[in-house]
Amino acid sequence: MGRFLLMIPGPSIVDPETLLDMAKPTHSHVSEDFDAIHRESLEMLRKVFGTEGEVVLIPGSGTAAIELAVRTSVKPGERALVLKAGFFADYLADAARRVGAEVTVVQSPVGRGFTGEDVERAVGRGGYSVVMLQHVETSVAVANPIRDVAKRAKELGAKVVVDGIASIGGMEMRLDDWGVDVCLTGSQKALAVPPGLAVVAYRKGFSPLTENETTYFNITRLLKEMESTRNYYITPAVNLVYALHSSLKRVLAEGLEARYRRHEVLARAVQRGLEALGLRLVAEEPFRAHTVTAAYIPEGVEWPKLYAEMRARRVEVAGGLGELRGKIFRVGHMGEVTANDATATLAALERSLARLGYRVEFGSAVRAAQEVLHSYGV
Repeated sequence: MGRFLLMIPGPSIVDPETLLDMAKPTHSHVSEDFDAIHRESLEMLRKVFGTEGEVVLIPGSGTAAIELAVRTSVKPGERALVLKAGFFADYLADAARRVGAEVTVVQSPVGRGFTGEDVERAVGRGGYSVVMLQHVETSVAVANPIRDVAKRAKELGAKVVVDGIASIGGMEMRLDDWGVDVCLTGSQKALAVPPGLAVVAYRKGFSPLTENETTYFNITRLLKEMESTRNYYITPAVNLVYALHSSLKRVLAEGLEARYRRHEVLARAVQRGLEALGLRLVAEEPFRAHTVTAAYIPEGVEWPKLYAEMRARRVEVAGGLGELRGKIFRVGHMGEVTANDATATLAALERSLARLGYRVEFGSAVRAAQEVLHSYGV
């Protein structure tokens, strides 16, 4: 296929060294060597999640992580509040209903997330004991201020469950300090690992529930496996764990603060570049994510044609979901994405839009992004 730039909000670009590590010979999942790699991976994940609590790593997608997280945090009959900023909050709501919770979904206007004040009003009015939401809602590129949300929810006595699929590894998360009880992610986003691993982290002192266990999502046996893979219950995805171990070493070598700052700078550069083209961003200024940006497709341009033009230039971006399908496009800038990748994507977008009849001043998006990057010393 040749060189191709993957600029979607997951799966994300994977470093070649990580791919090579994944290609190592498969060890026995109960061997001493693999057990050491697995335990080291869990310790590194604790640092990324900001917790000294339990971390569970299983084969599966982010959806599997949602299922495990909800089953170990929500009781049957419990009143759960789902804060919906976009398409993927429905996954949390569905998982909670399936364990027998009484679920209420509160939806924000398109492009807006939830503040601590929003949570205080909703929880105080409804008497909810669980609050669930996305850190980054990838369908609209909205980021919720989790630190503030968790603080208000905890003050009202509610548990906090956060879907961090599109944020962990790219935006700050501190379970223990912020009072987030459960947070989950998948391997294929800002952790920059191929798809196939689901991760659930628990705040120090939080005890995962056992009453909703199933054959696969058996937290009692999974926690024993996390102590040592010799206690295996579900066979680990051995080679994907190799890749995770490799990528986490890169994450921590870069430094978490430096990594979060890099994601913020790239986001600002992409956002400024899109606005320089006259495009309207979906997320409002206070709620813009650092891992993905969404913009409305200009009038007169059809999404399938824009997608095809970008593909012809060896760059792939994502379309909208649900009610925004065909109306927006999304650019992922997480994990291993560089400033050069971001500016190349904007350059390809300029040419693609011009090809489709949209009036473009060539270089405007790239120049705007470059000015942002230069201002941050990138």
